[in-house]
Amino acid sequence: MKKILSLTFLLSLLFVACDNEGAQDNLNETITLSAASEAAIEETEVVLDDIALYSESVYGVSTSKSSSTITSKSGDKYGRSRFFKNCADIVVEVTDSLATVTITFNGECEDSDGNVITGTITKVREIGDATKTKTVTFTDVSVNGYLVNGTKQYTFVEENSNGNPQMDGTTNITVETDEGTYTKVGNRTVEITAGGDTDTCYDDEKTITGASTYTDAAGNTYSMEITTALVKPAECRYIASGIKTYTTPEGTSTLDYGDGTCDNVAIKTATDGTVTEVELRKKRKK
Repeated sequence: MKKILSLTFLLSLLFVACDNEGAQDNLNETITLSAASEAAIEETEVVLDDIALYSESVYGVSTSKSSSTITSKSGDKYGRSRFFKNCADIVVEVTDSLATVTITFNGECEDSDGNVITGTITKVREIGDATKTKTVTFTDVSVNGYLVNGTKQYTFVEENSNGNPQMDGTTNITVETDEGTYTKVGNRTVEITAGGDTDTCYDDEKTITGASTYTDAAGNTYSMEITTALVKPAECRYIASGIKTYTTPEGTSTLDYGDGTCDNVAIKTATDGTVTEVELRKKRKK
């Protein structure tokens, strides 16, 4: 378990100085929520990655130009990965130029890590596109109570230079938090660094790299880079290691997910060097 420490957070809140003790307590509460929101946005995108990744033909949903039906190597529309449960309705429509997959999560669908998902995603691929670029649209998709809208464009290869499955793409999403709506725009690479040689999703370890620009609920814009690759082990429900570095006019801050130990905390280090513990996978209260 990572050490519990104290926090002063980033962004425009760093300009605020409170002499009143009660006002300072309120400020600290707001700051803590900001750190938690950033962790929640990352965890939300991990789920979106899984939805896109496991709807690939090698793991799940597949389409062909000559058929408007759902096919997979197992003959099961939910795919060999077993990521998609019966609470997800999957429909494939194929025309001369497009293959469209619509996945609707009914009720409160849970994925293999216990994330609760509702809403609809649509994935479109141009038939005959040599790059095999897909566009995934998220429409009022709720992940653990965080509402997501936007798009992800990506390409997928079954074997990269390391011999692993890999998804590369760009993201443009909004995520509603208790503080308001955050926008995230950037690039992202997800590599399955273990378990990619089996059908099931349950033994997949994922390594995530990339960089993004965030706009928070107050309109402040800042950049983020994954400076040490994030790793989510197959046996862990959380990101267990890796570092995200944030850059603002005030300086840099980091969110450190640890040394690989499977636990539900990360450590936030603010621009002035103070740190705090952030709880991961904390569902949003409505």
